[in-house]
Amino acid sequence: MSVWNYRLFSVMDIPVRVNITLLLFLPVIVWLIASDVSRVEGAEIWVDILASMSGHELDPESLRTGYTPWLLGAAAAVGLFFGVTVHELGHSWVALRYDLPISSITLWIFGGVAQMEEQPREWKKEFWIAIAGPITSVLVGAAFYILLQVVPAVPEVVFVVGWLAVMNVVLAVFNMVPAFPMDGGRILRALLARNRPYAQATQTAATAAKFLALAMGVLGLFGNPILILIALFVYVAATSESKMTAMSEALRGVYVRNLMTEDVETVSPVATVEELTQRMMFERHTGYPVVDSTGAVVGIVTLSDVRDLDPHSRHEVRVRDVMTEDVLSVDPDEEAFEALMTISRNNVGRVVVLEDDDLVGVISRSDVMKALDVAGLRGYDSVDSDAAVRS
Repeated sequence: MSVWNYRLFSVMDIPVRVNITLLLFLPVIVWLIASDVSRVEGAEIWVDILASMSGHELDPESLRTGYTPWLLGAAAAVGLFFGVTVHELGHSWVALRYDLPISSITLWIFGGVAQMEEQPREWKKEFWIAIAGPITSVLVGAAFYILLQVVPAVPEVVFVVGWLAVMNVVLAVFNMVPAFPMDGGRILRALLARNRPYAQATQTAATAAKFLALAMGVLGLFGNPILILIALFVYVAATSESKMTAMSEALRGVYVRNLMTEDVETVSPVATVEELTQRMMFERHTGYPVVDSTGAVVGIVTLSDVRDLDPHSRHEVRVRDVMTEDVLSVDPDEEAFEALMTISRNNVGRVVVLEDDDLVGVISRSDVMKALDVAGLRGYDSVDSDAAVRS
């Protein structure tokens, strides 16, 4: 998903990004809200709800006039994803308190995800990180409720503030559904992990999520396609979570130094691309760390970096002109599963292994997959790098 993410801002040094799926789906959310307000019954229901919450008497027709439903829909949709962002920041704040780094927060079609760099091992940590999101949403809803008591009795303002007060609480309740990737699924796993192995707790929670997804799918067949879409998402996410946990458990105690290739072929930054492609052909490598005369790793070059280069100019172009300078690296004492996450998250085939800034090896996706094959996890040949998230 990283190719389609666009950075908005940073909070607590955590980049907040928006995924293209949200940008494409946002007009649909606006349309759903506007359509609800445009209906006589929908407007009257909201007027009754807001009157009971704020004491303001509103005219339903004032919400249905002209372009007002669309303006309300746009304001409410933007406000909703503000609430989703704060929800994810709630997860992130607790994770940081446990010294668990958050690499990013991404807003997408199904809400938001806080990308954790590693999974919490203790059930208490996962419990509090997971439940922090719904608690935060309830607090945001309460803040909008308090704001509703003091805003002027302008119908449009009352509607947006009141709608956000209600929907943030709905967001908290929805996230408590005991199914991955919702927070309720992670809370269920944390509670199960109090007295059973983590992998077994994950399997039980994932099975519960799959049954719930099937039930939602059946209900969706009676005229609710959005529910079918959510059911598919929950089923796939539960399967992915179960798979990722099995892989993590299989690789527990296996470190990068156990799997890495120590005899590393390197290339000089001043070598020509022609020389590089010749080496690739005869040595059957598709990527090389780029090491300067001092022995420092200054980049990495792969077949994709040179594939589109004009063959007639390859003898003139240097490796330093086409290499990637932002080198992804892992420590030899890092767990192999975390290295696999780094490889998958960045959509690369391999990363260099640095110890005290010295090149000591290279580890690739295939190196880790071979270890999983030995462990008996055949078929796990793909990795969902968004599995370690909080939604």
